[in-house]
Amino acid sequence: MEEAFYYNAVAAAVAGDYGKIAKLKKKFGDWKNAHEALGKLCAHPIEPEREWEKLTRANVQLILFADDHYPTLLGEITDHPFGIYIRGTLPPRDARFIAIVGTRRATPDGKSIARRFARELVPSGFAVVSGLAFGIDAAAHEGCLEARGITIAVLAGGLNAIYPQENDRLAAKIFESGGAIVSEYPLGSPPYPGRFLERNRIISGLAQGVIIIEAPKGSGSLATARRALEQNRDVFVVPGPVTHPNFAGSHQLIRQGAELVTAAEEILEAYGVTRKEKIAAQENTVSPEEKLILKALQEVRKPVDVDKIAAITKLKAPTANRTLSFLLLKNLVKEKGGGYTI
Repeated sequence: MEEAFYYNAVAAAVAGDYGKIAKLKKKFGDWKNAHEALGKLCAHPIEPEREWEKLTRANVQLILFADDHYPTLLGEITDHPFGIYIRGTLPPRDARFIAIVGTRRATPDGKSIARRFARELVPSGFAVVSGLAFGIDAAAHEGCLEARGITIAVLAGGLNAIYPQENDRLAAKIFESGGAIVSEYPLGSPPYPGRFLERNRIISGLAQGVIIIEAPKGSGSLATARRALEQNRDVFVVPGPVTHPNFAGSHQLIRQGAELVTAAEEILEAYGVTRKEKIAAQENTVSPEEKLILKALQEVRKPVDVDKIAAITKLKAPTANRTLSFLLLKNLVKEKGGGYTI
């Protein structure tokens, strides 16, 4: 606790600069000594108590590298953050993490693919990691939330200000749904352009693998892919039209040896998730209402409309409609012949 107390003051004093933090750690050994040394050099030294109160008021936790709760995979990378700030709840250390990233200027198809991959990976226990940016990142977070999964957003600035501001509501949904917003930067740190590349190592570092969806030449997601390879993580790439500029970087990654994927099923196969495990995982994520509808459709064995489903299950029509929407998103039911079936 004392180390976290002083680390936060040190990080605030150097505005979250990773290089400076690393040098201070190497020179002084612990954060209290580093803070005291900085205090002698500054005309207006940082007060640890005041900085810690800011974290408490913002409901932000700080986990240091030496802490038991520090994410296992992230701790394995050579340039792991010395501390991470968290708003919300991180999944257990042994949870499966998959990152989904891509261009901010995504096509409607690209965003749809990102949502679908996230939705279909959630039932098998994957937590989805991304960067809360416009385009592919936001779609991946949304798809995960639609499937009632856990998603982690990694920011390039302090957690007291969501960037981009337009995704503030999405950020709130993430931690309200049991996920977390994460950053290596102390409160009040601006999201400088260079920090987006720095945070990309955390996105890939948290995950077992990274899925690239729509990466033009020069895209930040290509930097994420490079960091993933350096960290010995898997890199999966969704291909696209050869003439579309949004896929120029994606196709380059495939030529360089990244694994081409066109469906979430292929990701699950890569990680050895069997059909039996997938079915069991899906059954564990369905609500009581969903179970009622699935049981009814299994017994009827033919497409039936919402009114018939409501009558069989004794659910109110709005509840049946809403529940069917979730089942469609999870690919557990499909529309056929004017009705719904397994």
